[in-house]
Amino acid sequence: MHRLFSLVPTGLLSLLLAWCLVPFAKADYWNITEPANGVVWTNGQTNLISWSKALDDGVTQFDIELQRLSTSGLSYVAHLVPDSLSAINVYIQDLPTGDDYYVMFVNYTHGVLYTSSSTFTISDSTNSSSPSPDSSAPTVTISGAPNPTAQFATTFASAGMRGWTGIDGSALQIVTITSALLVCMLCGAFSVL
Repeated sequence: MHRLFSLVPTGLLSLLLAWCLVPFAKADYWNITEPANGVVWTNGQTNLISWSKALDDGVTQFDIELQRLSTSGLSYVAHLVPDSLSAINVYIQDLPTGDDYYVMFVNYTHGVLYTSSSTFTISDSTNSSSPSPDSSAPTVTISGAPNPTAQFATTFASAGMRGWTGIDGSALQIVTITSALLVCMLCGAFSVL
């Protein structure tokens, strides 16, 4: 067996063994498709937030928050949003108008930002350019000025931990790191032999 591995260059053997770890790689992308840049949300109407995300990114739940660039304060939209959703409808009323709003998706435990939308406008005018709401998505109501001491407009039921991945895929990360270390040790052992 030693002679078989001695015929294969160490670099090639390392590359082949590392290739075995590709299935453990995490796919990290998250795209907020609505609200897009230039969209106008209108007070007194239902508006759409939609997104697409990686299936195996380890994020099972997250929070959605609404923020402005020019003023401090945020509005809590939804808490513990399950990864099975890809859209929610937001009914807004009496929000201050402005063209510097954006939506943030954050970690529900420690607030790390996953992704944010393009800036969009909130107006009192009925000339909305927002896409139609998704009839299959839940609807959340937000009213009044941003208030960081307010509660979330809605909280989804907690799905708990999913499978063996744990919260945010920590178990998968441990398996991946352990596998990489084992591959390194094997490669080192074969190069010494």
